[in-house]
Amino acid sequence: MEENERLKKHLEYLCSFDKLTGEPEALQAVAYISDVLKKYGVSCHTETFPAYLSNPVKSVLTVDGKEIPSRPRSFSESTGKSLHVPLVYDPGTREAVSMDRQKQFLENVSGKLVLGYGYDERYAKILEQYGAAGWIQIWTSGEDVIHEDTVSPVWGTPDMDSSLFQLKMPVVAISGPTGEYLIQKLENAWKNGQILYADLDSRVDTGVRSVQLPIADIPGRKKDFVLLSCHYDTWYRGAFDNCTANALALELVRYFQDRKEQLAYSLKIAWWPGHSNGRYMGSTWYCDHHWDELYENCIAHVNLDLLGSKGADHTLAIRTAGLEGTKWLKEHVMEADPLAEIQIGRIGRGADQSFWGAEIPYHINPRYEARKERKQSDAPGPGVYWWHTAEDTFDKIDLDGLLRDGRVVGVLLYELLSKEKLPADYRGYAKTWLPYFETLKNSEEHEQAADEMETLLKEVLDRCETLEHIWGTEKIEEHNRLCRLVGGVFSRLMHSTGSAYEQDTSFAYGPLQLLKASAKALPENSPADWSLFYQTTFVRQRNRMVTELRKLLKEIDLEFRNGSDRFGSSRNCDRRMEI
Repeated sequence: MEENERLKKHLEYLCSFDKLTGEPEALQAVAYISDVLKKYGVSCHTETFPAYLSNPVKSVLTVDGKEIPSRPRSFSESTGKSLHVPLVYDPGTREAVSMDRQKQFLENVSGKLVLGYGYDERYAKILEQYGAAGWIQIWTSGEDVIHEDTVSPVWGTPDMDSSLFQLKMPVVAISGPTGEYLIQKLENAWKNGQILYADLDSRVDTGVRSVQLPIADIPGRKKDFVLLSCHYDTWYRGAFDNCTANALALELVRYFQDRKEQLAYSLKIAWWPGHSNGRYMGSTWYCDHHWDELYENCIAHVNLDLLGSKGADHTLAIRTAGLEGTKWLKEHVMEADPLAEIQIGRIGRGADQSFWGAEIPYHINPRYEARKERKQSDAPGPGVYWWHTAEDTFDKIDLDGLLRDGRVVGVLLYELLSKEKLPADYRGYAKTWLPYFETLKNSEEHEQAADEMETLLKEVLDRCETLEHIWGTEKIEEHNRLCRLVGGVFSRLMHSTGSAYEQDTSFAYGPLQLLKASAKALPENSPADWSLFYQTTFVRQRNRMVTELRKLLKEIDLEFRNGSDRFGSSRNCDRRMEI
């Protein structure tokens, strides 16, 4: 059977039913994945464990006697009984406003239902803090559909401390056009000196259920492994989110099983539960319960999500932590698709990026998308209106596009698995950091801290290049150890903010986000308390970055027995590395 026929067969089955984690249908997907793996002769097993899940049930939103189409957000609070409260609009969710103006608005939301754009969990918690009765999320683009999603501030399963962050306020979503309609009604009411009331009855089913996680293993010559992952749970049928990735992963397993004698490194493949209604609980559970092997032996995490959708063009978006370098990526992508328009950017968190603490050096998330001007929606991936809706069905799949995704992923995986020497571009890696440091330099204090971090970063990379020059092409083992040490620490520092053994909140984070956000909150443009809170955050994050980089310098000296005198003092290093 040709690979496209096998893919089609997988997809026809997986797209034929809903697969919400914790529901019986999800177990059908697990059974199918397991049966195919066994048929392919692959070593596999399924892990079963309890999970904290949240399923939207229904919401009834009425404004001025008219029912407004809406859907509750996963992990929001049920209303219990219908609310009858004033409706207000927050323009600060759509346009840039000062922190002073934003706080003034918040100080008047108590007991009111807030209408606002976006999906930021931090904003939800702030509204809750100021006593809002709830939040109506307006989708940011113009399609007349409601996308399912979650609003949990907690990444993965909460522990006793993080459970205190759980949202205790109802949140429902509406479409962009519906939001514009309500904003206009509010403006008309305000002009007439009237208060517009809304009624809201929202129900969400949140609790503990048993879930399953299928895992396949293909041994290479080394115990060290690459982790390939995708989530099998879906909102509704979930054709491109994420049946396409599930099917492709099965065929990649078959491909590498047939070539396992060629693999220097082992390959583990995981199909996550609870991505959608568990806030990435499957990948976080795996990180918690397989910590030792991830920390000691995992060299790379390659995640598959939102593949093979109609609407994607030849724009190949590769999001990565960056150690492998753009030259390595482009060289091997061109083998698979010489016509690809390659866009390389910093990896985010939404594709089950739950492994920063384990210090895995390589993180790669590739997929074909659409150029910005061709996107139909602000939804992720190719920007199609059917993301997280009942419209995401088999007919939305571009099978040829999925095969194209598969060729790219296959080539990148093969290079990682078959070549003993790991790829590293230290100079290029440094360049990806520098723009973030530049955003911090808006005050003398922040500029000093940014310069200090930049100098230490360059000193680390200068050490790496010096060692690689000394080793030449002979000492592959030493090269690999250095890649894993430096790449792992850099990934953790760039993409997380707290303890290596816990998960950051699911607030809207990007690279060095807490440093960047707090650097903008100056006394002259922020309320005094907010400014103090942000500056406290900045100082703590500065301390973390500087101390961790100094520790890394010492560890490099100790690990490779070169001594700090060979390279100069790490505390007073100059900028010898020209980038």
